[in-house]
Amino acid sequence: MTPRHAKQDGTTNTRWPRAPEQTHQTAPVPSSFPAPTAPRSTAPAPAPATARQQFPHQQQQSRPPATDRHSSRPAPNCQSISRSSIMASKFVIPPPKPGSTRALTQKDLQTARSLVSFPLEPMTETIFGSAEAYERKQYLLNLVMKEPLFSKHDRFHGSREDRLLRALAMTKRLVELRDENNLSDADMHLVRQLVDETIPMSLHEGMFLPVLRAQASPEQAKHWLPLAESYQMIGSYAQTELAHGSNLSGLETTATYIPETDEFEIHSPDITACKWWIGSLGLISTHTLVQAKLILKGKDYGPHLFLVPLRSLDDHKPFPGVTVGDIGKKMGFNLIDNGFLMFEHYKIPRTNMLMRFAQVTRKGEYVKPPHAKLAYGGMVFVRTALVRLAGGSLAKAATIGTRYACVRRQFHVMNANKQVAGVSSSEETPIIMYPMVQARMFPRIAESYAMLFAAQGIEAMYHDMVKRLDSFDVSTLPAVHANSSALKAYCTGVALDGIEELRRATGGHGFMMSSGLPYLLFNYSPSVTFEGENALLTQQTARYLLKQLHKHQTQAEPLHHFVEYLELLSSGVGRKSDRTAAVSSPADWFNPAVQLAAFAHRAARVTGELAHAITQCGTPFADLNVECARASKAHSEYVLVRTFHSTTRKILQDKPALYPVLKLVSDVFALNTIEKSIGDFVEDGYLAHAHVKHLRAALKTALQDMMKDAVGLVDAWAFSDFELDSTIGRSDGKVYEALLETALADPVNKGMNGKAVSLGYEQYIRPLVKGERLQKKSKL
Repeated sequence: MTPRHAKQDGTTNTRWPRAPEQTHQTAPVPSSFPAPTAPRSTAPAPAPATARQQFPHQQQQSRPPATDRHSSRPAPNCQSISRSSIMASKFVIPPPKPGSTRALTQKDLQTARSLVSFPLEPMTETIFGSAEAYERKQYLLNLVMKEPLFSKHDRFHGSREDRLLRALAMTKRLVELRDENNLSDADMHLVRQLVDETIPMSLHEGMFLPVLRAQASPEQAKHWLPLAESYQMIGSYAQTELAHGSNLSGLETTATYIPETDEFEIHSPDITACKWWIGSLGLISTHTLVQAKLILKGKDYGPHLFLVPLRSLDDHKPFPGVTVGDIGKKMGFNLIDNGFLMFEHYKIPRTNMLMRFAQVTRKGEYVKPPHAKLAYGGMVFVRTALVRLAGGSLAKAATIGTRYACVRRQFHVMNANKQVAGVSSSEETPIIMYPMVQARMFPRIAESYAMLFAAQGIEAMYHDMVKRLDSFDVSTLPAVHANSSALKAYCTGVALDGIEELRRATGGHGFMMSSGLPYLLFNYSPSVTFEGENALLTQQTARYLLKQLHKHQTQAEPLHHFVEYLELLSSGVGRKSDRTAAVSSPADWFNPAVQLAAFAHRAARVTGELAHAITQCGTPFADLNVECARASKAHSEYVLVRTFHSTTRKILQDKPALYPVLKLVSDVFALNTIEKSIGDFVEDGYLAHAHVKHLRAALKTALQDMMKDAVGLVDAWAFSDFELDSTIGRSDGKVYEALLETALADPVNKGMNGKAVSLGYEQYIRPLVKGERLQKKSKL
């Protein structure tokens, strides 16, 4: 099969020629993905001390200069990861012999880049939103890479205590960098991504500050925000308890108002009320925002937020009545101090209740907020940010996997892709040419692009909502809350599954910590749980869909554009449709209208069936958890496909050179997503056997066509080798050198050069091989 998408000059890439040595492109320009951030007060912060805490084992990485593909100036230390500076000098890796496997790996990556059919610079700017955002990221990366403390060469070693101390030092240095360079909140969000460690400051910046800004009254904000933004007050967000997390109404911590002293008494009635999993609490927090049940004159008004001092600002000792600490080692996230917290009749001023919306007067009277859901703004902010983080995290893994697949060769077999690429049958086959590898890797690239484009859309909705909330206009809040919940649940799950699939697809080398994939997997894993457990979030989305459907059918209320598919239910809720897909050949599946119609049909049907189960069958909502998850998933996939289509239409107008490849990536995303859930589309007859056969043929063609652009698509994300920290995802293709260098530099091998006596020989190995154990036994 030949590619469907032609290059700008009208030709198609049907060969995979050997590129000459001089065509080698330099390391891709580094990148992370900027995310939405709440505005930070511009009040000047006192400059902390600039002394940098250093650790003896932290050494600056060797960084040979590279070229910035956006200009002729040197890139900011965008080097391939080299640990040779700490490698034993007695062993030197020789240069590759001409025609050897190592020589081919570098040429394979160069060749792949030479075949890319689109310009990388406009694609990178599209991902970042603008050239200015991209250049800002370059500047920030340079700041990070100049700091020895942020070196990654020894990130996996040392005790947890040592690593936590290093994380605290990193936190201090980041605050210093912010003040020294006048960095904004958006800058700091990106800098924390570039540092690539979840460190103790993360929840102060990511939860404490946004919620404080969103829910503190103007008077409270004027007093507290300058302290919090200057790190003279370091905070966290304490909601989850040992016995309750997502069920906010089940929280046991109480805040009882005492009118005689104008105070709230914060109390943990049992250990089940112990706050648990609270990020940035175990070591660093001086204050926290506590979700506690508001008790006024014996009446429970439900959970409200209170700013609670925990530790002395003089010596950091916990105050009497406060028990606080770190919860211990976890599967991942071990550089952040997740903590526990209990109170024993601990009193705080009444004015420490966050009172932008709900209030308690001096007389103990409750003043309701203008709208019950106004306080959701802070949580919505975090969930929108997690959509972008999902796309960026999966993009990292896809970059590593795709580059490795280009340079990894296995078996002297001839297949269609190898023939089309012009690779000799006498050569081993690059694994990127195997259909199974393409089916495992290329949809992950497409999912990353889909999530990043969806993030741009949900961020725009969020910022519009924030402006409206300033005047207590909550009209857009339900849609933003429901869609951010749906996309958080769906995208984080897809990203986590995709990272693991890419780890598996890279074989044994992907299992190495030095590949970058296991560390990424472990640290990303909590995303499916925090800020709303994914399965539970789908119920919030399902409730919104049911309300939208009910209002539309009973009050003729216009539908939000993301739920326009509910119009398809006008013929009767829950009835099976007699419509079928307008597909008679594989080519029909490349029609965006056909794709979106399939997702709309499925989403409308499963939502209709959910409504039918409740209204017609009388099934309690609580018994329909699985059906809610199906409806939320169907809705999320409709939103992602719709957003991808609208993005490609805009690209066709603004940057037509990018349209063919983005249309191809959009096709791969839509068709692969249908194929993964084919039962949903088949069960009511919308797709027949012939439709499915055509779908799979179209998807196979699209995956084959994507092969020539796969490296370009991941290079366009512009991750530096510093960010990837991967031996097998190197931008120069020197995979095998990196793996061996890393092994030689491991502390277990330190000083042995692969030739010296092994660690533990005298104590444990020698007594065995010399038979000393047997000699002692014979003497007995």
